[in-house]
Amino acid sequence: MTNMKLVLSLITWCFLLSPSPLFADDGVALSDLQRAIALTDATMATSFVGGDSDLRMYDTYNTATKSGSGTADVWPYTAALEAHCSVLEALELLKEEAPELYDSTHDRFVTRLGVLYDNLAYYRGSYTLVSYASRRNWKIYGVHRGGSKGTATVTGIENVYDDQMWICRELVRAYRLTGEKRYLSQATNLADYCIDGWDCCLDADGNEYGGITWGPGYNSKHSCSNGPFIQPLVWLAEAYRTDDEEANMRHYYILPDCTRTTELRLHSDIYLDFAKKIYVWQKKMLLNKSKGVYYDMLGAPGEIKYVNVGGREYRDHVDTGNPGGTAYTYNSGTMLAGAAELYRVTGEADYLTDLDALCRSCFTQFAKVRRLGGIVYREWPTDEVATSGFNTWFDDVLMRAYVEAHPYNTSSQSQTALISFQQNLDYAWENHLIDGLLPIHLLDGWEGETVTKGFHQFAFASELAMLAVWHYRQGHPDSINSPQARPSTSPVTSYYDLQGHPIQPPFRPGIYLSQGRKVAVR
Repeated sequence: MTNMKLVLSLITWCFLLSPSPLFADDGVALSDLQRAIALTDATMATSFVGGDSDLRMYDTYNTATKSGSGTADVWPYTAALEAHCSVLEALELLKEEAPELYDSTHDRFVTRLGVLYDNLAYYRGSYTLVSYASRRNWKIYGVHRGGSKGTATVTGIENVYDDQMWICRELVRAYRLTGEKRYLSQATNLADYCIDGWDCCLDADGNEYGGITWGPGYNSKHSCSNGPFIQPLVWLAEAYRTDDEEANMRHYYILPDCTRTTELRLHSDIYLDFAKKIYVWQKKMLLNKSKGVYYDMLGAPGEIKYVNVGGREYRDHVDTGNPGGTAYTYNSGTMLAGAAELYRVTGEADYLTDLDALCRSCFTQFAKVRRLGGIVYREWPTDEVATSGFNTWFDDVLMRAYVEAHPYNTSSQSQTALISFQQNLDYAWENHLIDGLLPIHLLDGWEGETVTKGFHQFAFASELAMLAVWHYRQGHPDSINSPQARPSTSPVTSYYDLQGHPIQPPFRPGIYLSQGRKVAVR
């Protein structure tokens, strides 16, 4: 056994030093995908109760009593959508390499994703929100599950913007993976709701204060209610960008005289503009420059303030305090993913600079050295017990961001980080699996703990699926979305392949025709 550990350690170091990654192998990708499928299935079996029309997710599952308890909030429920989307993403890439696995799994996961979405309606409710520039009725998701579909309480602090953003992200992915318009429609609704939460009040210089509060019932502005929105906004911009797109999205904002006004604009322009604005705001307000990672929040007084303009009441700006709070992995992960997406669609060098810096600082700040059986591991933040926090899912957000950043990272830091996630998951899978589930302490095991959360299990499943995506991309660079040939500020332009067939972004590397000229995408 000692000799085997030595061999594994040497393999790891060879991998770290090799310019051609040892793990860039379809066999490893397939193994990760198979484990992701098995873990997702096991979690569905242990953390859900009810049928297709009344599916309910338990808050916890006890491996000793084989029973679930409590009801999960909407945030953990969203992780079930994420795991299914991640598995489907990996399945699509590995379709030719594993046709039997694809045939036996794809439709089953598409169907179950639809069932999960249908039952997400138990968390949905409607209310009228008076925001900074409008007064509108919305159908969005509350923190807690309601007694029937569409009746959840969503007023005040019973809904938060970050929940809508996480759901929006997965619904855009669901649309991209299945083509079902209902996912795009609801993702669009949630995106518009979150944009409505942007603080568009003007300061003394006539500039927007910016930032999205944690929820409409809060004045504090958090990393988690801004950063997660960037990636789905970029995806939505791409979904709507066509040659015949019409300016039919109503944008609400404030004029220098404090009056509220609207204009019709292109969905694709608004979504990309807000992705950039949110990125700039969060980097300016919440980046800990000395450590290179992101603070948790900007605190603020609790009372919501209103202003009367022209006989109508609107929400007013409330000043926030200095940045603070714990630097959680996911708050830096969403900005890393945002930098990757914005670099991909704009090619602007500043995003690449930020991406490289975040890849390095996240690894330095969060990955701690652990020696186990003579092998060096890197352990990411975890909680004392499964019911005391959410670091397992926070780490998942950072890991998937490393996957998105890897094609553009100019150093090997993203690769090193992803290897560490792979090593930890492999060790836990081979040593600590119980009921098909993993402990939150991947290296130490369950340590007598019997309670877990489906929230955490879905996070691990998504990590395994996205590691499969990463491994596949390593061996198939043509599957990677490269930065687009045109700046995002240019007018919408038609692109064609060399045979004259129209194509849509994201573009793979190659030569394309645009306005009668050849354009290279690298």
